[in-house]
Amino acid sequence: MADKPIEMPAMCETHQALLVHQVGVPESGPWRSLIIVANVVLFQMVSTDQNVYDRVGGDAHRLKELGCLACLHPDYFGEVVQAAQSSDMQAMKKLGERYVFNSQIKRNG
Repeated sequence: MADKPIEMPAMCETHQALLVHQVGVPESGPWRSLIIVANVVLFQMVSTDQNVYDRVGGDAHRLKELGCLACLHPDYFGEVVQAAQSSDMQAMKKLGERYVFNSQIKRNG
C-alpha cells in the first residue's frame, strides 16, 4: 500500500493578504503563485523545526492540524516575506532548501 500523502495546511487569508501587499504584487500579477510558493517554503521551514515536529508526535501527516503555518511561526513568515521582496522566486526556493539542508546536518551530526 502506498504511503498516505502529506497535506499542507492552507495559509490564512490574513497572512495571504499581508504577503501579497508587503511584496507589492498587483492584483493583475502572479499573487496566487506567490502564495503557493510561500506556503511550500513555510512548510519546509516548519517541518524541520523539532519543536513543531514534537507537537505532532513526529508524524508529518499531522502538520495540517496546526493550521496556518505563518500564524504558527510568524518569524518564519517574516523570512519568507523578505525573500519574496527580492522579486526572485529563487530566493524563496533557496530559503526553504537552506532549512532542509541545515536540519539534515543537525540530524547527521
